[in-house]
Amino acid sequence: MATKKSYHHGDLRKKLLETALEIISEDGLEKVSMRKLGQRIGVSRTAPYRHFADKSMLLCAIAEQGHIKLTTVLKNANRQLIDDPLTRIRNTGIGYVEFAVRNPVHYRIMFGNEILENQRTPELVQAAETSFNELLYAVKACQEEKLIKPINPYIIANTLWSLTHGTSMLLIDGQIQSANAFRGMPAMLQTDIEAGEIDVRKIFEYKSDILFSGLAAES
Repeated sequence: MATKKSYHHGDLRKKLLETALEIISEDGLEKVSMRKLGQRIGVSRTAPYRHFADKSMLLCAIAEQGHIKLTTVLKNANRQLIDDPLTRIRNTGIGYVEFAVRNPVHYRIMFGNEILENQRTPELVQAAETSFNELLYAVKACQEEKLIKPINPYIIANTLWSLTHGTSMLLIDGQIQSANAFRGMPAMLQTDIEAGEIDVRKIFEYKSDILFSGLAAES
């Protein structure tokens, strides 16, 4: 007869989050249940409920964890010792997209319908606001140097987030390719990237140049 494993309070919470991500990666989000988590880890049926009231709260915790990690990435980009704020804002965007591409399961949960359709925890709301504020910080730094227009920085930050988020999801879903990796969608870049490779920096720099320079034709 199998024996139940014993975990310290913090260890079990961490293990539940790690195991949930493993199950989602292997079998999909719908296969996650509190009961299955307990069985897979080897703890009692009730043990997971000591940390999360239900699956919704579990997913909120995963999303919160993702936003905290993303904030660290964005802070590192924003705090780089680079004199040009435009370079920092591009590096912030590149860091954002690289995080999403490297952590697709985490990222989908952070912005998935399962989070939007249920009650978000205050901790998740705060974590999401903190990560967004790093984009806002990058925008304001550029405005202070009069490098971008002095319109509402929240509007610009939302535009930047739309660019980073949209690019992230297109890359995660395999909808942006180089010309020689064409798979049914128009190529984003005419480059020498080998099929299956992703040059996040080149893609984001290309897009951000269009955003920051504007689409107006020269007179």
